[in-house]
Amino acid sequence: MTSFAGLLLICVILGVVYEGLSAENPVTKQLDITGEQGETINFPLQVSITLGDEDVSKGNEGNLKNIFDQCKYLVGSSQIPFCRLNPATKSSEADKTYPKSCKEIMEGGINKSGVYEIKTLLSKSPFAVLCDMETRGGGWTHIQKRFDGSQNFYLPWRDYKFGFGDLEREFWIGLENIYHMTTSERSELLVELTNTNNSNGYAQYTSFVIGPEKDGYILKELRGYSGDAGDSLTSHVGSKFSTLDVDLDKRSEYSCAQKYGAAWWYNKCFDSNLNGKFMNIVFSEEPLPPYGLSWFTFSDPNENLAGSRMMIRPYGG
Repeated sequence: MTSFAGLLLICVILGVVYEGLSAENPVTKQLDITGEQGETINFPLQVSITLGDEDVSKGNEGNLKNIFDQCKYLVGSSQIPFCRLNPATKSSEADKTYPKSCKEIMEGGINKSGVYEIKTLLSKSPFAVLCDMETRGGGWTHIQKRFDGSQNFYLPWRDYKFGFGDLEREFWIGLENIYHMTTSERSELLVELTNTNNSNGYAQYTSFVIGPEKDGYILKELRGYSGDAGDSLTSHVGSKFSTLDVDLDKRSEYSCAQKYGAAWWYNKCFDSNLNGKFMNIVFSEEPLPPYGLSWFTFSDPNENLAGSRMMIRPYGG
């Protein structure tokens, strides 16, 4: 079996293999497979495929794309939380310096929006991010993006910790990455919203900080609101993050995450819920529970939002 065929087969069966890794401690389990010619395939919760230099060059780009497409298929079917394809790194490049944010990339003279690699002061390794170099001064790092419902957001804790989805479509960048970015340096938050009438609004905050996993990724600080969408997030300050399998909300009767099929910094339960079910429809005029994407100060509680973007960047400077 060729090295490419082997990699493709491993990627296709990953959903089955991954199921077996989630037993004892799903947060730390990982699988290392050594293949032909010393190539290493590492599958932590964030899937990373490493290939030798000879695989990256000499006209094998098509094979690499096929492998990545298979991984993205598994992500889309929620069998794995995140997929990333990394070329092998030579030992001489181990100490390569990476930008800490999209803003630093922009300040270095790159003004084109797209996918780049960054490494914060707290990150153990670089990771891919989607940068917006145009909106409101540019230099924004996406942490969430929704617009068509192609990605399932009703996922367990490990997925929200490490991130899931496709940077070219819908995704969540991961609570651990958000914690590292907002803790390394003061960060501002920009939330952009679109309702079912294609009206747009935004909420911007001059300071946004979440805590570490041991504190439930608590929404630690949020201040300095401005915008035209209204402030539907400050009421969540002091709330821990909850998912379908980890209930850290302030509601005693039920789990907010399970009731509304989502994951968020719930209190009792929410004024905003941007990871809610994607419905892209307007509810009836009768009062109904807000199961979809919600930001109550921007749209009627009985209406779902049609899309959202959450982005952060270092403040000032």
